[in-house]
Amino acid sequence: MPANTSPIFALTPRAVTAAISAANTARDGSGTLVDVLTASTNGTRIDFLTFTSAQATAGASAARVQRVYITDTGGVNSRLISEVVLAAVTASTTAIGATSTITFTNGLILASGQKLQVSQSVYGSASDLTHVIARGGDY
Repeated sequence: MPANTSPIFALTPRAVTAAISAANTARDGSGTLVDVLTASTNGTRIDFLTFTSAQATAGASAARVQRVYITDTGGVNSRLISEVVLAAVTASTTAIGATSTITFTNGLILASGQKLQVSQSVYGSASDLTHVIARGGDY
C-alpha cells in the first residue's frame, strides 16, 4: 500500500468558541458536555484550546478543572483526553480573570464527524462562567 509522501496542511483556519455554564463532576464522558466543534468532511486539526474566566461582573470564581473530550466519528462515546486547572480568582475592573491553555504539540487530529467537547468540575454561580476557544484548521 503506498504511503502519502507529501505533507498535508490545514486549508481553512478555524477559531471556534463555546461557553461552559454548568458543572459536570464525571470524568468518564457522561453528564453535561459542551460541543465546541465537529470535524469537517476532510478532518480538522486543533493546535490549542484556551479556557478563560468570563464572568460578567466583578466577583470571586471557584477553582475548577476544565476537561476536554473527543468522540468517535459518529459523534458519540466521549472519551477524556486532557484536563487543566482554571485557578480561583477575583476578577474586577483592575484584575484579570484566570486563563489556562492546553497546547497540542503535534496537533490534535480529528477525523470527519468527531466532536471536540468540554466540561468543568464546578459551577457555583455566574462567576464560574468559562469561555473556550479552539484554534486550528480544517483540511
